[in-house]
Amino acid sequence: MRSLRLPLVSGHLTVTQPHEIALYAGAFAELAALAVYGKAARALITKAIQAVDG
Repeated sequence: MRSLRLPLVSGHLTVTQPHEIALYAGAFAELAALAVYGKAARALITKAIQAVDG
């Protein structure tokens, strides 16, 4: 049986239903597509810091 274990603030959640696993996999893929790394990540963080510092 396939399962997915999700860490939560107060414990963990184990998902075993195929349609629920597919939902989490889809959400992860969407977030992974938005992720930035390296120089792009540094630039994004620097921009956020400058926005806070004014």
